[in-house]
Amino acid sequence: MSREIETRPFGKMQIEEKQILHFPEGLMGFEEFTNYALIEENDETPFKWLQSLDDKNLAFIVIEPFLFEPNYKPQLDKEEIAQIEISDISESLLMVIVTIPQDPNMMTANLQGPILINPKIKKAKQYISRDEKHPVRKLILEQTSETK
Repeated sequence: MSREIETRPFGKMQIEEKQILHFPEGLMGFEEFTNYALIEENDETPFKWLQSLDDKNLAFIVIEPFLFEPNYKPQLDKEEIAQIEISDISESLLMVIVTIPQDPNMMTANLQGPILINPKIKKAKQYISRDEKHPVRKLILEQTSETK
């Protein structure tokens, strides 16, 4: 079943119910917005949009961190991840929020505040990783530029 939503990046569009995620506590700094749609722009880009269903002007670009940080594993405890009804991080879809400045080569991902999604029940939460090696602004293209 699909429904029409209003988005900042794409205007009006149709989404499927399976794309809708519920964040009982919202995202950090946006606690009052609890319903989002996970939107794939196309198959050619690894980026997705996390579009608020509560406010069309609120949208975040997200990416799976393993695409640029293959060994990434946020440090979270079992009680925390149990809040979205999973017992291990591997049961979740793991995403991080991306910031794209004027120079796209300087885009960063927030490895300190990962988003875990329980794909079975569409419940999600943003966490704080206790691993001090996980920066708030990790350059995504850093490895690419180092190999040039």
